[in-house]
Amino acid sequence: MEVIFVREATFMHKPISDHPENPYRVVKARSSLNTSGLKYRDVSIEKIDREEAIRVCFKVHSRRYVEYLLELSRKTPVLIDEDTYMSENSLDLALATMYLSYVHASNQGKVFLVSRPPGHHAGVNGRAMSAPTQGFCLLNNAAAAVHGFMETGLKRILVLDFDAHHGNGTMEIFYRDRILQVDLHQDPDTLYPHTGYPDEVGEGEGYGYKANIVLPPGSGDDVFVEVLGLISDLAEKYSPEAVVVSAGFDGFENDGLADLNLTEKSYYTLGLLVRGLNAPTLVVLEGGYGVGLQRGLVAFTRGLLGLREEYPVLNETPITQYRRTIESTRRVIDKVSSRVFPSGGKQ
Repeated sequence: MEVIFVREATFMHKPISDHPENPYRVVKARSSLNTSGLKYRDVSIEKIDREEAIRVCFKVHSRRYVEYLLELSRKTPVLIDEDTYMSENSLDLALATMYLSYVHASNQGKVFLVSRPPGHHAGVNGRAMSAPTQGFCLLNNAAAAVHGFMETGLKRILVLDFDAHHGNGTMEIFYRDRILQVDLHQDPDTLYPHTGYPDEVGEGEGYGYKANIVLPPGSGDDVFVEVLGLISDLAEKYSPEAVVVSAGFDGFENDGLADLNLTEKSYYTLGLLVRGLNAPTLVVLEGGYGVGLQRGLVAFTRGLLGLREEYPVLNETPITQYRRTIESTRRVIDKVSSRVFPSGGKQ
């Protein structure tokens, strides 16, 4: 697994005023890897063909939405909505990151692409699944990676989203497709975008291929790791030909924008899970606005690289909440399994 930083993410796409989604996020991530001695490579977007990037964008988003963003980019700085801004170079960075996600997936490598802005709330036409805003997102990098894998002939693709906020944009884009999507997020009754309920299971060809795993506020490492064991069993049975991961670190304790209580143990286990699938993988950075971009990102990366660590369970979950979460997760997994594996075997 190669970790790649997009150099321009540290100085392009600047908020108009104080905003949690800002260049310092990537600065913190880079600094934490440096301190931990983990290796990464920088890439620049200077040589990326903008028109080619726009053609990739049309694979994911509607022409109307792309043209809307292009028009807005001529009027910067501008607010798309109360959460989402666009500065002078925002669209160029978003297009380039989307293109890099697509290309690395097309090459069937194993890459963790660290950049910004995030993308998993951006649907076909921007706002997705009736969300009130685009939640800091312009273009959907995870969806571009799925298309990159598909265009190499791969069909059995797993999308894993562990941002604390539901990946409503990615879910919407593939809601009718036989793409297995597993999304772990805080209870949508308590957090934006207020989508991602267990009964949202897909439509048409995609019916039963969408697993929304809901975590109550305050969920700790103990319940999260147990849930990951159930997801790991599903993923291994599915035996994906490729994996796309939306990696959000806002579930880490004291993030500020979510209310989960996870620590290094949870993110290291996530990294091991992804590594264990042993398939071409594209990981893209989504949320994370506090210490999770340091402690959580390092632990996740160590898991991805297969480095041996012993992280303790630091935060536990009230027993009633723990049991309800496991029961709910089992019901979701069973429903998906009955659809994806009707004969009881692999797909």
